[in-house]
Amino acid sequence: MDTSLDPQLDYHFVACSGARTYNMLKEGQNSEVAQIDTGYLDNNTTLVTLSVGGNDARFTDVFNQCVWKAGLDLCQDSSIGKKDPDTGKDTAGDTGPLKDWAPKWLHDQVRPRIVNVLNAIHTAAPHAKIILMGYPELLSAGGQCIPGIGTEEAPWLNSVADLLDGEMKGAAADAATQNGANVVFADPRREFQGKTVCGDPEDVNGIVKTGLFRADNSGIVEVGMASFHPKIAGARLYANVLQRALK
Repeated sequence: MDTSLDPQLDYHFVACSGARTYNMLKEGQNSEVAQIDTGYLDNNTTLVTLSVGGNDARFTDVFNQCVWKAGLDLCQDSSIGKKDPDTGKDTAGDTGPLKDWAPKWLHDQVRPRIVNVLNAIHTAAPHAKIILMGYPELLSAGGQCIPGIGTEEAPWLNSVADLLDGEMKGAAADAATQNGANVVFADPRREFQGKTVCGDPEDVNGIVKTGLFRADNSGIVEVGMASFHPKIAGARLYANVLQRALK
């Protein structure tokens, strides 16, 4: 897609799996510098694309609760341990029912931190168009191909993705208002409809337990980082959304 736009332009890729807003701004992963400090943003930068917020939303923790830990309870009625939103470190206590915690966490904690990232990008690259890529609803066909996901849990999990996209869209608007940033929110949900986990075609991975690498999770249950990430066909769907946002 890059060469079809302009083969003479310079493109750089600094995304990192599992990154949260604080990894972009303050503390990089794997002994790397924060992504905003990698040296690719300046007055000559014309375009920045990013997707951030899913890890801050603790979606992996929530999904693990639904699949492995909630037992006979609906996962939205259960709770998970609290974490510091600025470090990801455990703190005392638990969240209380996830169905009550998630909307407040996304609005009060995740949204303003996404705004901080967008404002920092605009400050470093004031002439750049910033495209904030959203997230699809992860489960199609009621999520029934995933053991542990009930018929009441799948719609709730998708509703959390909808809430996150709403807060991301709001964060883009906040950054434009606060700092004059040229931010566009690109919503992928329609493009992925019926094609996510359990869909036909299934263009997003479900739980991946084969072909694992050392960087993948380990423990009692080994799950690859490719889980719940787009397959090649899913990457094409994301590219379609990005191309429309560029026009």
